[in-house]
Amino acid sequence: MRHLKWGLLLCAVLLSSCSYFSKKTGQEPMDLESFKETAKLSEVWSRGVGNGQGIGLTQLTPAIDGDKIYTADHEGIVTALNRQTGKKLWSTKVTKEFTGWMGSLVYSFKEKDLNHGITGGISVADGLLYIGNYAGEVIALSATNGKEVWRKQLKGEVSSVPQTNGQVVAVQTMNGKLFVLDAKTGADMWFFENPPPVLTLRGSAAPLVTDSAIFAGFANGRLMAFNPSNGLILWEQRMALPKGRSELDRMVDIHASPLIKDGILFVGTYQGRIAAAARGTGGSVWGVDGSTTENLAASDDKLFVSQSDGKVVAYSLTSGEQLWQNEKLLRRHLSGPQVFGDYVAVVDFKGYMHVLNQSNGEFAARDKVDRKGVRAPMLTDGNMLYVYGNGGSLMAFTAKAKK
Repeated sequence: MRHLKWGLLLCAVLLSSCSYFSKKTGQEPMDLESFKETAKLSEVWSRGVGNGQGIGLTQLTPAIDGDKIYTADHEGIVTALNRQTGKKLWSTKVTKEFTGWMGSLVYSFKEKDLNHGITGGISVADGLLYIGNYAGEVIALSATNGKEVWRKQLKGEVSSVPQTNGQVVAVQTMNGKLFVLDAKTGADMWFFENPPPVLTLRGSAAPLVTDSAIFAGFANGRLMAFNPSNGLILWEQRMALPKGRSELDRMVDIHASPLIKDGILFVGTYQGRIAAAARGTGGSVWGVDGSTTENLAASDDKLFVSQSDGKVVAYSLTSGEQLWQNEKLLRRHLSGPQVFGDYVAVVDFKGYMHVLNQSNGEFAARDKVDRKGVRAPMLTDGNMLYVYGNGGSLMAFTAKAKK
């Protein structure tokens, strides 16, 4: 009888808790509304490419090079696929296995067990792939067959995609350092240190590397341009100023990678600004208040931003004027936007991909692509959209207007 009473009491507590947590607070993700679809979203192919993003906050971005697309999972499986068909071309594993003695027992463990999992996504140039891991290693692989070409140990966790122009590789680490290596050999060239604030977002922005400059954003809101060959600072600008009394309020990380279009740099900061700057000098072109942690996307005349609160906003590339905003995905933890065809897509934390019209921001189509969500930035070739789900599937989509 005592057990029955305790059981009834427990049920009452649980029911009370469920009732409490079901109450609307105004801070929960906005419910999805139905709409009339005006576009047909088609999955061209889907391919499992490993174990996905893992349980951390990694954003393992794929890379496109010609007719190939490359991916990496958090355990170190790197895969090359045909971009048009999804056919697997090769796959390799970059984690190592060690064997040693513990007393009279032989033991074996893998790098991923030592927190050596892949964190930095992939970049590709001149026949080489570049990836980074938790242990601070940058690894170069042959794009032809996945064989390791070189491996370099850095002093700091690689928290973003290593970027390259084919001559140098630039890597940002969690401790606020920018390392630049020779792309062919991995030899040290130079590094720059920008100590981070007391409180920062997890991860860091990938640098933007061109033949004439490396553009890097830092956790204190600074955007800097460097000479790729010697590290000479070409210019620096503060894109956002910290505000508020607490360290949390004063966070203004540049977490989104800089975007360049038509000679203009576009940058988004957390709790700060969405801004455009001149490529040559860093001088301000325009800026508006805003907050984002995700990469930006651009069409011929619009800049698209997933705001931290869940708004999707389109700005004029040239003036910063707000052209439209969609407020129907508030607090749904959106991915960065990506443009394909006449549409712009975002994915929410539940794995729903929302396809919006570029012209007005209205919903055109919707599909659930991965129940575990999508953290990796989406890629596009202009017409086809590539989505790497957290669960480990790489998918290719097209969208066309319904007749």
